[in-house]
Amino acid sequence: MTAPGSADPPAQPRLRVATALALVLILVVVWNPVGNLLLPGAFYVPANIAVAGLAIVVARLAGTSWAELGLERAALPRGLRVGAVSVLVVGVAIGIVVLVPAFRSFFESDAVAADSGLEHWFIPAVRIPIGTAVFEELLFRSVLFALLVRLRDVRVAVIMSSIVFGLWHIVPAWESAADGAGAIAGAVVGTVAITTVAGVIFALLRVRSGSVVASMMAHAAVNSFSYLGALLVVEHLA
Repeated sequence: MTAPGSADPPAQPRLRVATALALVLILVVVWNPVGNLLLPGAFYVPANIAVAGLAIVVARLAGTSWAELGLERAALPRGLRVGAVSVLVVGVAIGIVVLVPAFRSFFESDAVAADSGLEHWFIPAVRIPIGTAVFEELLFRSVLFALLVRLRDVRVAVIMSSIVFGLWHIVPAWESAADGAGAIAGAVVGTVAITTVAGVIFALLRVRSGSVVASMMAHAAVNSFSYLGALLVVEHLA
């Protein structure tokens, strides 16, 4: 089973691909605490994009093609179509949840309430779509996915890249959890489970369209619309 829109790659030494995969996983492990705990907010977007670019260079040196990375120009139109449908579905779903009073507590956020007026537009319009969605999709659904497909197959790549994506969220979940061992453990386990499932969905969108743009758009929609939903709740519906 190969990703739609990609041709069978030429044979490459497995050792080179395995080495590239190890380097990318090391990059993920190192950058996770750095990006979440040490990186100044002003550098969040450019630094994350630079890290994604480095991962792409590693994958290309290992022999992966643009098609395998989900970055082939020919697949872009389909990626945009699939992504647009995903954005619509996500927007409607979040809008419905926000409008139901019983569910509004899920969107109550002290952090969103504390953000400045500038951050209220910058975060959903720039920081989340570029610094989070584009960055993470390039890292997990483009580079990591492509390297795993080279070594195993699409099914394994979907599962493994999604598990790593879920584990990627341990640090931010820990950082934002309420005090208390039980609260922290619950937040971490719940966040890892939810983001692992989300990773599977994003990976399937990438496979279905042949373009990582589809998963980028879906990912950005989930995060940005959730932020806007929280903003609507704390400022107008609370």
